Amino acid sequence: MKQSTFHARVSSPRLAWAAVSFWAVACGGQDSTTLDSSLGQETRPAQAGSGPAAETGAGDEPPAVAAPPSTGTPIESEHTRTVPESDGSFASQVDATSMTDWVYFSLESKTEVSPAQPEQSDEWDVAFQRSNVKVNGGISGAGSVSVSALSEAFDDVVAPPADGYLEDAEDADMDGSPDYAFAAGDGWYEYDPAAHTLSARDTVFVVKTLGGYFKLQFSSYYDAAGTPAMPLFRWAPLGGS
Repeated sequence: MKQSTFHARVSSPRLAWAAVSFWAVACGGQDSTTLDSSLGQETRPAQAGSGPAAETGAGDEPPAVAAPPSTGTPIESEHTRTVPESDGSFASQVDATSMTDWVYFSLESKTEVSPAQPEQSDEWDVAFQRSNVKVNGGISGAGSVSVSALSEAFDDVVAPPADGYLEDAEDADMDGSPDYAFAAGDGWYEYDPAAHTLSARDTVFVVKTLGGYFKLQFSSYYDAAGTPAMPLFRWAPLGGS
């Protein structure tokens, strides 16, 4: 991939940083985020030899990052940034750092939406809050969105499966959170209780929406600055089954 440095004017200060370092994570493989074991919240991982500055994100200049050779114009909103890739897929990063607010995302429009009544709206497909990812289906919404988890590689998924789809459901396991479709089975991330780290799994999800099918794979939970709750994912539309 060719090297390029780019900047963007976005409303979220965190995404302004991510606009520069976006592809450093996308092209650098899986990453992990340190979790505070006493508070149950994520903290930035310290970099070797950098001490407190790395934990706070202070003292570092945004690096030059690799960008795809033939990308289109980024689609930006207050909390999301989507970059078209030359192969027809997209890479989206979400500022999901709020402890209370959800960020609603439409795969059809490729950007954040702001439904007045999310539970009754079909404007959105997936939503993000910290490590939680919900779909507009089941108990979370009336959009009939559902998800099927696959073991194939992202590029090998060329058509949606005929079955295996789940919607968000009531809290059957009594852990205090709804049973989100993206958390079913192994879920979209792996948590290491010994190291208190969270990293994205290789799982490819097929999202069935009112507008069609999309494949989606998470790349990271934090940005290149180490900020947690900045999920990055690659996704692309699929033909109908």
